[in-house]
Amino acid sequence: MTSTSVDPAADLLRERAAHYAAQAALFLRDQALSTASHDLRSPLNAMHSWAYVLERQLANADPNLQRALAGIRTGIDQQVALIDGVLDAPRAETRTLALAPRPFALRALLDETIALVRFALADTRQVALDTTLPDGEPSLTVDRERVAQALWTLLTTAVEASTAGSRVVFACTRDGAQFTARATCTVNTGVLVDPAQPHAFESFARHEMLRERDAKRSAWALALCQRVALAHGGTFAHDVFVDGAPATLTFSIPCEAPV
Repeated sequence: MTSTSVDPAADLLRERAAHYAAQAALFLRDQALSTASHDLRSPLNAMHSWAYVLERQLANADPNLQRALAGIRTGIDQQVALIDGVLDAPRAETRTLALAPRPFALRALLDETIALVRFALADTRQVALDTTLPDGEPSLTVDRERVAQALWTLLTTAVEASTAGSRVVFACTRDGAQFTARATCTVNTGVLVDPAQPHAFESFARHEMLRERDAKRSAWALALCQRVALAHGGTFAHDVFVDGAPATLTFSIPCEAPV
C-alpha cells in the first residue's frame, strides 16, 4: 500500500481560500441580480406611467383598445412580480450584512491574509507582493472574518490582473480612527481572462471586471469589499481596469465598527 503524505496546514489554507472565493462569488451573484433588477425596473416604471396616461385618454375608447391596454398593464405587473421573486428575493442574505465586531490584533490578520493570497494564487502566478504594514501592535474592533474576506478579495483581485514577474503593492495604515488598505497593480487584461492561467475567480467575474461601467459602480467581483466597507461605515473604490495601466483598490473602515 502506498502512503500519501498529507499537509494539514496546506489543506487548511486551501479550504480557507476556497471559502473566501465562494463568499466573493455569492456577493458577485447578488450584485449581478441587483443590477439586473434596477436596470429592468427603470423601463417598466416608465411603461407603467405611460400605460396610466393612455388609460385615462382611452376611457371611452373602443373596447378592443381597452382590452389591449389592460393586457399591457397585466404584462408589466407580471414582469415586476418576476423581478421581485427571482431577482430580489435571493439577495436577502447579503442585502443586510450582520456584523459581529470584536477586538483583535491587526498585524496577525494582515499576515494571515498575505500568506493566504500567496498560497492561493500569487506564488503560482509568480507575482510578488510588496507589503507595507503598520508598526507596533495596533488593533481593530470590527468583524474580523468579514474584513479578512474583504482584504483577501481585494488583494487576490490585484494578483488576478497581474502578469508573471510583476509586483503588487499592498499598503495598510491605521491612522487615528481609520484603517485603510490599498492594493496597486499594473493591469494585464490578457492574463486576466486567459483560461490557461491559474485563477481564483471564475471566468465570468474576471471578464466582467473589464466591462465599461459607471464610475460609482464597482466590479462585481469586488462587491464583497464594497458591502463589508459600507456595513462598517467605511468606503471602497477602485480604478478602472485598463490594459497596461496601474489600478489601485482602496478599502477604508473605522477602527471600531458602529454600534
